[in-house]
Amino acid sequence: MRRLLADENFPGPVIDALLADGFDVLAIARTTPGINDVEVLRQAHDTDRWLLTFDSDFGDLVFFHGAPTPPAILYFRMHPIVVADVLAAARQALTEVPEGHMAVVGRETLRLRRFHEVA
Repeated sequence: MRRLLADENFPGPVIDALLADGFDVLAIARTTPGINDVEVLRQAHDTDRWLLTFDSDFGDLVFFHGAPTPPAILYFRMHPIVVADVLAAARQALTEVPEGHMAVVGRETLRLRRFHEVA
């Protein structure tokens, strides 16, 4: 099972469902609320966890500012946030996204970008 780090903005019910699925999930909201995005990335990198987030800033930090990269980032673009939709998309993305990528996860879409690509 993948090891995951849920950003502070990630829905608690989705975290709980992923835990019930057997994923090892740490939730920033429950462990270190209020840390900045660079620290979130550092924590994901240092603990070898995939980052789950609704915050697009992580892409800028990784691709344009040299921030530490976790194994993968799943950036969810789903508004309004519907827990069942986020959970379904997360389960699918966790099986389809390869390490070394940032994925933009939508209700019906999944776009990938490798971390070492030049913009």
